Amino acid sequence: MDESGGPLWYGQYFGPDYLLIDVHSNTEKEIDFLLAVLGLGKGKKCLDVGCGYGRHLIPLLERGIDVYGADLSRFMLEKTAKRISESAGMAETRINRSETAEPGAGKRSRLVQCDNRALPFYGVFDCAVNMFNSFGYFESEQDNYRMLVSMAGALKPGGLFLIDLVNRDFVLRHFTRKDWFEHDGAVILEKKWFEPKSNRTEIDVSVLDALGKRNHHYSIRLYSYTELVLLLEAAGFVVKAVFGGFSGEEFDMHHDRMLVLSQSLEMEEE
Repeated sequence: MDESGGPLWYGQYFGPDYLLIDVHSNTEKEIDFLLAVLGLGKGKKCLDVGCGYGRHLIPLLERGIDVYGADLSRFMLEKTAKRISESAGMAETRINRSETAEPGAGKRSRLVQCDNRALPFYGVFDCAVNMFNSFGYFESEQDNYRMLVSMAGALKPGGLFLIDLVNRDFVLRHFTRKDWFEHDGAVILEKKWFEPKSNRTEIDVSVLDALGKRNHHYSIRLYSYTELVLLLEAAGFVVKAVFGGFSGEEFDMHHDRMLVLSQSLEMEEE
């Protein structure tokens, strides 16, 4: 619960309206980037942390990548499972809870519902991804750090990890307090503000369609590159590269993404 005693925003935000709010036009470009930068291919096992409705997971599966998904939202995982079963040539899948997760146990158990601060995997993945601002949800910095530690633990020694975040410097230079767009018969209105003490963006979202109006809120910690590197290194990673976009653009204040590629540390032999 939050300070008011109500449910935490990320426990209720990722429902049916999120499918209206979340709009992307460059998913295939992002997939091509992941394949290239992570060296994904036959025999590689990949974990999509915060996989949502499978926007990246399913195209990777369709390209023959052995990819698994972890998410807290049962609704989102059910959407992913349905999309997998509807895809040509793919077996039906089920959703495991964290205590029953076992990657490699079969194609029917590619999805796990869990808290990403405590992923139920240890040393089994060649690479992991955390896409589209799916980090920085927790108000406690310690909790955000725990999520990185958990992801490091899920990787084999030397495994690669790509985290995709908004570029904080770009956001602050181009910050707009209000925005709106239309999608699938709905009008989405956003009212935004930035809290400099906590480095968080707070966004009120209203969805208007034939069913009426629904209000939502989400809150995400924005990181500078330097802050993120410090967290990654403390969590057991070494940073290898940073990009400003999915075409491999140079990271600077003129690009809106911060794509950081890191590697889990090799275990020292005793």
